[in-house]
Amino acid sequence: MDCGPCDTCIVGTCLPCLLLGKTSERMRDPTMQTYEAINTDCLLMCGISWFTGCGWIYAMMKRAEIRERFGIKGSGSSDCCVSYWCGCCALIQQDKEVQARLSTGPIVQGYQPQKEGMHMPPQQA
Repeated sequence: MDCGPCDTCIVGTCLPCLLLGKTSERMRDPTMQTYEAINTDCLLMCGISWFTGCGWIYAMMKRAEIRERFGIKGSGSSDCCVSYWCGCCALIQQDKEVQARLSTGPIVQGYQPQKEGMHMPPQQA
């Protein structure tokens, strides 16, 4: 995993509540049409971080939610360790994962056969 793009890295490091809010909104609405930078998830993480210093716990819970929704292997203990020891990296990874999984969209067109089928070579006598 890399930390790019640069803007995601900067936001994840300096304003992690904004990145968590963006990722949560993307899970609710992949089109991001209703996205507001300061949303409920952003305010919750910011408040928890400000008053208790434990915003990483909220981020850990969101990480578990992402794993469950997309069937990603992992455990609560790994979510805890990643969110505590490298919170900005965890948030960046979560944002990129959600973006990648939701941007593929459903397959709307089935298999299309080739115009030219298989040809048998002429039989030799």
